Amino acid sequence: MTAILGIDGGGSHTRAIMVDADGRIIGSGVGASINPRHQDVPTVRERLRDLVRRVRGSRAESLSAAFLSLGGISTRADAEAVEAIAADVDELRVTKVRVANDAIAALVGGLAGRPGMVLIAGTGSACYGVAADGRSHWCGGWEHRADDAGSAYWIAIEALRAAVRVEDGRLPPSALRDLVFNRWPLTGPRALAERLSRGDLDRASLATLAPDVIALAASDALAKSIVDRAADELAQMVAVTAARLFAPHTSELILTGGLARSGPPFTPLLVSRIETMAHGVKVVEPELPPVLGAVIEAARLAGAPNPQVFLSTLRAQPVDLP
Repeated sequence: MTAILGIDGGGSHTRAIMVDADGRIIGSGVGASINPRHQDVPTVRERLRDLVRRVRGSRAESLSAAFLSLGGISTRADAEAVEAIAADVDELRVTKVRVANDAIAALVGGLAGRPGMVLIAGTGSACYGVAADGRSHWCGGWEHRADDAGSAYWIAIEALRAAVRVEDGRLPPSALRDLVFNRWPLTGPRALAERLSRGDLDRASLATLAPDVIALAASDALAKSIVDRAADELAQMVAVTAARLFAPHTSELILTGGLARSGPPFTPLLVSRIETMAHGVKVVEPELPPVLGAVIEAARLAGAPNPQVFLSTLRAQPVDLP
């Protein structure tokens, strides 16, 4: 081993950390999303190239392996498509590269390799678990056209749907109407339809509406109903996964993603719903962030000679990435 690279990419941002053979961090950076479901091939390639170059800086070490844990990876064919893109990036061309779904690194890092579950709730949503005997189960993660229930994007879309019904008179008056219609400069209410059709309002952009809906829920019944349903949808995914893999035994769960880890008021609400709906599930703090889970997987790919020492070194270092 020389240097290895771990990349964790969600719906909005991509984080990367490079470490040496002993697990010491020697480079890091944050870039835009490289989710292959939401970005075209040239965009993924250019953003990946830019991120890798910024993380490497002027360092001359060659990369032994890179593990990319990305949203939008559902099948081995999805992973191979991104691996082919990585092969076009000069810095990765002679590197062992493995691509997998972003839940993998989140779980590996969060529980340091122990069996358990991870609930991802950010721009999108999914729950993934691995039992001690190696069985695994996915719940959710079907992308926004089919699911992404409880996610920040889902909250935003539910808020938009509710707001236009309030405007029409199909729902009672609510402050949610003004929250939505005042978010963009509009010539009139009906101009919202045209504004929403523009290409600059992608999933990540719309998802930024969710924090305002959550804040409004403290004083508005319609917003509160949306936020409550979001927490229930996420808790149900945990309950189903736990029943498939761990019942009747207890299990550990980590939360990851900007929504799940947004703090009060949403995170306590979510934890409470999980405790009610998923008996025997204990929500624990992640030991390491997802990007270091990707680093651990990259080390395995490179054949790290002493995994426990490598893991101890990673644990001892602060990770300061937004």
